[in-house]
Amino acid sequence: MRIGVVAPARTVTRESALRMSAFMALTYPAHEIVYHPQCFTTQGHFAGPDEVRAKAFLEFANDPGFDAIWFARGGYGSNRILHEVMPQLTPAAHNKSYIGYSDMGFMLGALYARRIGRQVHGSMSSSMGVDDTGE
Repeated sequence: MRIGVVAPARTVTRESALRMSAFMALTYPAHEIVYHPQCFTTQGHFAGPDEVRAKAFLEFANDPGFDAIWFARGGYGSNRILHEVMPQLTPAAHNKSYIGYSDMGFMLGALYARRIGRQVHGSMSSSMGVDDTGE
């Protein structure tokens, strides 16, 4: 299984991504986790400007090479890109699971309402280990 991680809202640290990548490699070696470089960008408390976050989400969601999209972190920024991303999701996006909770409910709810993919209420990739301040 190939899992793509994107940050439609808040940024994460490289340390957080490394912790999760190491955990996955040791615990689930048949699974590959890929962090989009956008996860580490910053604009204010967001993981980059709205356009950058939207583009990263669409890139991974529309890539048939990913089986699932895992949201890196919560934050209300995801609701700011819904109007742009939802109309641009291709058939490849319909065949994925989308994992997250908290403010990612904006994304999960929008996907559910449009019957796109399978929504999973679960921890985000930055939840492992010490608190990730995103700084």
